[in-house]
Amino acid sequence: MKSKLLKLSYFLKQSKNLTEALELARIIKSAGLHDTYWINEEGKKTTLIDLLDATKDIKVKKISIGWLEPHLLNWNNKKEEIEKIEKADLRYPILIFVDNEGEFISIIDGHHRVQKAIRHQMKSIDGKIIPIDSLPANIREVFNHLGKKH
Repeated sequence: MKSKLLKLSYFLKQSKNLTEALELARIIKSAGLHDTYWINEEGKKTTLIDLLDATKDIKVKKISIGWLEPHLLNWNNKKEEIEKIEKADLRYPILIFVDNEGEFISIIDGHHRVQKAIRHQMKSIDGKIIPIDSLPANIREVFNHLGKKH
């Protein structure tokens, strides 16, 4: 119950009114985003809601599709992935991790949305560019394997 109240609280903060918050919560639940999470090798976990909350002050900006294309996952036209691409909701910004110099690390959330934008011949997509070192330690440690130069 506490988890549901925290999620509703997050949506209320992001929304102008209760109706909009409930609609956002319904959309996210139906899209399965409430289940999105990452776990590192030590078993530390963070959720998409945690990541969104930690980055709420980062402004959404237009991100060039050309900059993203070389970094996209390719599902080789798998039917279930094509369906996810077509259902992807472009109203939500993608999340991109960068290092301290602004160099690309990873699209952490939004591969299907970028693929949809490409299919619709868009030149840019809304996104947040997140310096990975700016994240709170408990979230950063889940992604500590990203951005390391080998």
